[in-house]
Amino acid sequence: MLKFLKHIGQLIMSPGNGWEDISHAGDDPKQLATTGLYPLFGLAAVTAFVQYFYDTDLGLVTLLQHAIIVFVELFVTYFIASVVFASTLQQWIEGEINEKRYTTVITYSLAIIALTTVVKNCSPVEMSLIYFLYLYVGIVLWKSSRYLAIKEDKLGQFIIMSMLSILVPPFIIGAILSFFIG
Repeated sequence: MLKFLKHIGQLIMSPGNGWEDISHAGDDPKQLATTGLYPLFGLAAVTAFVQYFYDTDLGLVTLLQHAIIVFVELFVTYFIASVVFASTLQQWIEGEINEKRYTTVITYSLAIIALTTVVKNCSPVEMSLIYFLYLYVGIVLWKSSRYLAIKEDKLGQFIIMSMLSILVPPFIIGAILSFFIG
């Protein structure tokens, strides 16, 4: 878990160097997900309850609903992004598709989104600056192109696809669940 957090910090500070270090580490993405990403999703969900300390009008049921929505939107996005990457990535890479690498990219990108959600949940005021942190994931994805061996002429298409499959689903899923749950 500490190594996972260290790599997230490196990606935030210097995405290019962070992907080089992740490449050298060669961690198993399934283990990264079970020991690092899913607990981070849980932390993001639990921080929904922090809102009670600065907005006492929110009831326990509302906070619980928000926590469930946060966890589900991140968890489902992982699988949506995996399907999209698996079905589209072959046309943009040089050589054979490497499931381990693209799953690692999805894992670390969603980890940054989960950390951003933690910051958003713990912030007592709605700050538009926090939403720009979500866009920083686009820079991290752009820098992952070398790690994934994306062809230079296909870089724009890759960035659009990766941002649409990683950044958009949490907002859509969250809106749908908020509509149905409360």
